Amino acid sequence: MTPARNNKPTDGALRAAKQIEHNQSFLQSTAETIDRETGVRELTDILENIITEAGDLIESRSPELVAQAHAALRRYADETPST
Repeated sequence: MTPARNNKPTDGALRAAKQIEHNQSFLQSTAETIDRETGVRELTDILENIITEAGDLIESRSPELVAQAHAALRRYADETPST
């Protein structure tokens, strides 16, 4: 399954862009560059898909791992996936 593409920068990239770029007109493009160059958008999409497809299986073996994945997605992505 291929992750869906979202052109909006992740919340984490926007927070990073605000730390780097003080000119408001460049925040969006800076955040997009951060997402594109770091691969964060793609990685969060893949992690969301893994949790969606196999979250119950993973949680039965390692609930801490699923909890860590949810925490990372809350911190760096746009929203928390459902399990």
